[in-house]
Amino acid sequence: MNSSVRATALSRGALGIGALTAVLSLLLVIGGLTANTAAGETGQPAGVLGVIGLFLGGTLLALGALARKVVAPTGRR
Repeated sequence: MNSSVRATALSRGALGIGALTAVLSLLLVIGGLTANTAAGETGQPAGVLGVIGLFLGGTLLALGALARKVVAPTGRR
């Protein structure tokens, strides 16, 4: 496999996984905020996992975007 094709696939994969992680983590945070505290429920575990996932997803999105910017100029030569 060509190295530019591999790098493009890697950047697309990082963007896709990062976006999926961010969306699922946002759902966890929303679920944590909608916990019924009067019934004794706590949204803390879901909220904490959601925040951790948002940081992970944001990092993957940033790495994918950075890889796309770095690979794009070298692939057009």
